[in-house]
Amino acid sequence: MSDERLHQSLIELRAELDRLEAEEAKVRKRLDGLIASVETHVDAPADAAHHESLVQDLQRSMLELEVSHPKATVILSRIAAALGNVGT
Repeated sequence: MSDERLHQSLIELRAELDRLEAEEAKVRKRLDGLIASVETHVDAPADAAHHESLVQDLQRSMLELEVSHPKATVILSRIAAALGNVGT
C-alpha cells in the first residue's frame, strides 16, 4: 500500500471515528491514539520497536472492535497490512 493509500485509510478511519457516539469515548480515544501512532510511523519509519508495537496495537484493536465497529475494523486491517508489508 502506498503512502497515499495509507493516508486515505487514515482519513476514512477519522471519518468513522467522527460517527461514534459520545458515550464511546474510550473507543474514540483508542482510535485517536492509533491514528497518531500510524502518522508518527509514516514520518519516521526506521523505528523498529515502534513499528512492532504499532502492529500489535492495531491487531489488538481489530479483535476488540470487530463486532461493535466492523467498518473501523476493516480500515484498521488495511492499515496493519500496509505496515506489515512496509516492514521497518
